[in-house]
Amino acid sequence: MELILDVHTRLDPPEAVTLCREIEAARPYFVEDPLRSEGLDAYRMLRARTAVPLAAGEQFGSKWEFQRLVEPDLIDYARVDVGVAAGLTEARKIAAMCETHYIKLATHNPLGPVTAASSLHLNLATPNAAVQEHQAQPEPAIDALFTSRPTIRGGRVELPELPGLGVDIDRAAARRHQAVAAERPHLRTPDGAFTNW
Repeated sequence: MELILDVHTRLDPPEAVTLCREIEAARPYFVEDPLRSEGLDAYRMLRARTAVPLAAGEQFGSKWEFQRLVEPDLIDYARVDVGVAAGLTEARKIAAMCETHYIKLATHNPLGPVTAASSLHLNLATPNAAVQEHQAQPEPAIDALFTSRPTIRGGRVELPELPGLGVDIDRAAARRHQAVAAERPHLRTPDGAFTNW
């Protein structure tokens, strides 16, 4: 069993250093988003002060955003999200750039079966794939729309036999489905300011 800690950008640099140094003995697989990814100087500082493997990037939408963390070797795992990173072609370019720096992929997938299937195909075509995040079950209203989607057995995503991504939907049920925007949590810091969820 591996330990992955998703901090979700909730820490300031001194707090991130303290957390990462305190958990070094636990040898986590990685610590995800200990800091906001836009702060390269903060990542440089954190990288110099801890041996914990670092992961970031799930909010990035292009190879150019990843380049800022990959080229100076500030992360160990790239959290590529195929749905956010403009699709499989851009994600494959990010994976290739990461490979030249010995950075592994830890594909991000909170979105459901289509992104899970896309991530699976990316990982199958990528020598530096490490781990894939996967929703065990999509939300019930969405789950009923899929007639075929990625299957998990023994902690692994199985290769689908259908053509394309290996995902199919009940088109009649999809036409009847009413999409509803979900309200995200509204979190606050101790001083009352809004913060990332």
